[in-house]
Amino acid sequence: MKKGLFITFEGLDKVGKSTQVENLVKHLESKNLKVTLVREPGSTEISEKIRNILLDKENAGKISPLTELLLYNAARAQLVDDIIRPALERGEIVISDRFYDSTTAYQGYGRGLDIKLIHSVNMEATGNLVPDLTILMSVGPLNETINNHERFQSSSSDDRLERESLEFRERVRAGFLEIARQEADRFLVVDAEDTIENVAAKIAERVDQLLQTK
Repeated sequence: MKKGLFITFEGLDKVGKSTQVENLVKHLESKNLKVTLVREPGSTEISEKIRNILLDKENAGKISPLTELLLYNAARAQLVDDIIRPALERGEIVISDRFYDSTTAYQGYGRGLDIKLIHSVNMEATGNLVPDLTILMSVGPLNETINNHERFQSSSSDDRLERESLEFRERVRAGFLEIARQEADRFLVVDAEDTIENVAAKIAERVDQLLQTK
């Protein structure tokens, strides 16, 4: 039985997730709360090796959507077993930079794999572990966002997924919003184009409210 608190961050690449993850960790640690921070895919020896395969730009066009689905969930299963579930059972707050909603958005809405299949595989890999709160860092339509924000421009350091087409990333963006609409009670959707300080304050307020109910 889960005893801790499980918080996940979702959104497209380059929306500022990592910055807000760090801000939330600092906020919670200032309250003397024990926080375990993980990222997907990764955070275990095996999961990091899978991450290297998935994000390697040399593998662009070589990994099928079904292979992606299974690799992400293989990394996820290892992470849940090795780190997330034990930390929750110790009563800690676990914060994950991405979790299974990314798989639904990228491989489902982005690649076109069956959503029911993805949900089934996600649940099997996690042992039906559902986040207590998922924070979606949302941006507007990408054709406008890319023009208005330099950080969304392509660069030579981009990984395999960051190099995907604008059309693919737009499907993923819309997919995240649809997931959040369907599970509104679990999600906090924040405007990633707002100031860092405003976003951090909104996230901290929601998390503090959640802590009061635990």
